[in-house]
Amino acid sequence: MDDAATLMTLLRRGKHPSSIRGLLSGWDMLQADVPSREQMETALSILVGSGLAEVDSSWGMRLTEEGRRLKRSVKGGQGMRLIPGAISESLAGCQVSRAPLTLPQSVFAPAREDYYDAARRRAERERRSRHRWWWPDPFRRPGQ
Repeated sequence: MDDAATLMTLLRRGKHPSSIRGLLSGWDMLQADVPSREQMETALSILVGSGLAEVDSSWGMRLTEEGRRLKRSVKGGQGMRLIPGAISESLAGCQVSRAPLTLPQSVFAPAREDYYDAARRRAERERRSRHRWWWPDPFRRPGQ
């Protein structure tokens, strides 16, 4: 139920669906971990089976009106990392079921690799930018 709550926290309320790639980065931010394909599949099957989310043919995901209502009932003032726990409590009080969904590895793996590649590129840029620090060393005397 916690994974379904994390996924529900990340799904947008608007018209545009969330991509798997976008959800992976959000999940990593909230849980400090990238979910497995099985975790994502199970969470999604719970939300879709319970009528709280929907998936389109390209595996874009969005909340249904019922999902939006449940998400709005959770107060956001408690901090982003606490919202999944509050949603999990709300889901525990709902009638949940699972839809027979199978998230193909051929869809999940490229999204995960794209996320990891972006993280590697970001880390490399940060590593290179540290070498260009412009502030003078306070312990170095002029002329040394």
